[in-house]
Amino acid sequence: MATQVQLSGSIRSNLLLLQTTQTSLDRTQTRLSTGNKVNSALDSPTAFFAAKALNQRASDLTSLKDGIGQAISTISAGDKGITAIQNLIDNATALTQSALSNLGTDANSVATRKSLAQQYNAFLRQIDSQAQDANYAGKNLLIGSGLRLGVTASSQLDVNALAGISGATVTNVTKADTYTISVAGDGAISGDAGDIANAATDRGISNIVINGFASTTKNTLSDVTIKLSGGTGKDKTFTVTEGDESFTTTFTQAEWATAKGNGTVLKFSHSFSSGTNLGFDVDFDSIEDVPDTAGVGTSTIQKNINLQVSVENSAGEKVTRDGLQSVGNGKVSDGENSFSFGTGTARVTLDERQILQASTYSAAASGAYGTGAAAITGTPTITTPASVTVDETYLVTANANSFNYTTGNFDSYSVSLDGNGSAGLTTRVVSTGNASDVNFSSAGAANGSSIGISFNYNELKYIATAAAAGSAEVTTTIQQQSGATGTISTAPLYSVGTVASFAANQVTKLSIDVTVGTGGSTNIQVSDGLGGTASFTLTAAQASSASVLSIAFTSGTNNGARLNINFQDSAISQAVSVGGYAGAHAAYTVQVRGAYTASRDAKFDVRGAHTGSDASLTTKQLVDASDQNNLTVQLNETNTSIVNVVSQNVQTNGQGLQLDQAQNSWGDRSDIQNAIDQLNKAKNLLRTASSNLGTNLNIIQTRQDFTLEFSNVLTEGASKLTAADQNEESANMLTLQTRQQLGTIALSLANQAQQAILRLF
Repeated sequence: MATQVQLSGSIRSNLLLLQTTQTSLDRTQTRLSTGNKVNSALDSPTAFFAAKALNQRASDLTSLKDGIGQAISTISAGDKGITAIQNLIDNATALTQSALSNLGTDANSVATRKSLAQQYNAFLRQIDSQAQDANYAGKNLLIGSGLRLGVTASSQLDVNALAGISGATVTNVTKADTYTISVAGDGAISGDAGDIANAATDRGISNIVINGFASTTKNTLSDVTIKLSGGTGKDKTFTVTEGDESFTTTFTQAEWATAKGNGTVLKFSHSFSSGTNLGFDVDFDSIEDVPDTAGVGTSTIQKNINLQVSVENSAGEKVTRDGLQSVGNGKVSDGENSFSFGTGTARVTLDERQILQASTYSAAASGAYGTGAAAITGTPTITTPASVTVDETYLVTANANSFNYTTGNFDSYSVSLDGNGSAGLTTRVVSTGNASDVNFSSAGAANGSSIGISFNYNELKYIATAAAAGSAEVTTTIQQQSGATGTISTAPLYSVGTVASFAANQVTKLSIDVTVGTGGSTNIQVSDGLGGTASFTLTAAQASSASVLSIAFTSGTNNGARLNINFQDSAISQAVSVGGYAGAHAAYTVQVRGAYTASRDAKFDVRGAHTGSDASLTTKQLVDASDQNNLTVQLNETNTSIVNVVSQNVQTNGQGLQLDQAQNSWGDRSDIQNAIDQLNKAKNLLRTASSNLGTNLNIIQTRQDFTLEFSNVLTEGASKLTAADQNEESANMLTLQTRQQLGTIALSLANQAQQAILRLF
């Protein structure tokens, strides 16, 4: 609607000027208050939208700075974790050096290495914990992709089903593979030659023999110890130990005196329930001749067993732990045994008691054992091993025939074998001419093979039985030892009557001395050389009528023995019937063989053939890899520039540092060296992982600095397009305010003409 007021041209001109000035003044005030000369698209569409684009990009880059900063913190967390792991590896390396300085085979060194191995394993567990704890904001750059290779459960069950094996697994798996576990060896037992020699020297004992076959249910891989107590002039007590089993026996001074008098030694023999047989000779003089100790002390003999546990991988590589090896050289052991390959380490836990049940072996015979083991030389031979399928223990027994006092042995023996669980083998007659490789044919035995045995003929009498010599046999032994003097006839002794209770398992040599005294009396002295004596003095009248002399021993070895000697008719009276022959003399010997009672025993074992079984451990990929722990860092607002930080696996597994747990409790140098090699490789892998993280960190930090600076450039550019010049706008404000005041004055002047007309009225 048009205004009803008519304005003059000058007033309207002034009014328009004031309106324009006010508009400009309002715009200037807005610029001063906002600091921008372009506050909306209406101000300058081109500048407004250009500045808005720059500010938006600057805002996007600014928002990326937080993500970049968090990425830097994540990488820093990984770097700190690697530093800590490097320290743990250095500590683990120090343990391997300590183990190398304790490589002895003595019990203390073995225990020290085992303890160091346990500490080593603890450090490896800490490495895994350290890597897993380096998590920042849901990302862990030290545990890799999560790819895991391991043993399949079904193959573990197959291997654990083998007798004597449990805990089958594969560690440090770097590649899928198959490991076949097999057991061989018949369990034949022997002793370390060096340890046996040392024990003989240190204890003063001799002919130490360790043999037998390991039990398939009670075997132990423990060593054998021999402890001797009893100093010079004392009884000797021996305590032998294997694992948890011990046996103690004492040899007395009296027993030694008897053995020494017979020109022999004492025999020790013991069989452990594990199948180990131990025997040795005891000579008190040799024992007491040992310098400084007189034999007192303890000796340990490493026990060897024919037992091999082998693992073969798919490439044909084979690793064997052997019971015949010495400690420190791959000897099989009770408990965990490790077999290292490039693709992983196969581990099985062996039960020493039962592991032989899984073994494959042919039939064999052991060496002889028992106190009479010396009667058998070498090892019995099995003619047809394939026909021997069960284990048996054979006791060798003998009946002696016709003692020969010249050779000190029997002329022949009827030797037979008594098999435990067997129907027996044929008895054979053994003499000096056929003592070697005597063949005992099978006679319905459970094992259908003949056995060949060679005998030490001089030792057979100790395992033989024979009744004591009768008077007729003893009579043949009478010998004159010195020429007769006076009128004593050349052979005044006629025969032997009653013979009873002389010492068993030996020949007693009686010395009989006859001397004619003054007045025709006769003195007779009898000695057995073993502490037994008898003395008789006959008057002339007694001598002239004597025909039987009864001798009874009340002391010494032959205490209680009796012997009647029948003199030749008038032999003594002849010596005294002619006067003047005082001092006439003669000496005689009579040998009396006691009963032989098989005072010693001789045995040997036969092990039947056995076919064991084997099984395989299989490894494969069990868990797929993922990138969930990889860190992707966005570096620009369009996501066309990124850095992908791949998670590094610095755990000890086969996809990481490949640090395996200590193998075989560091029993061997090779086990320790394997750990050293793995540590050296792990250090290189760790350096590579650290370098990768460091490189990415440098890139991201550089881009962080660039992003900060570039966002400032964008903001500054936008500001240049829209920011108002405060000085200019202030000057404009002052100018406009002045103009507004002048316009107001001009309008006032224009109105004065109208007011003058109004005053006319």
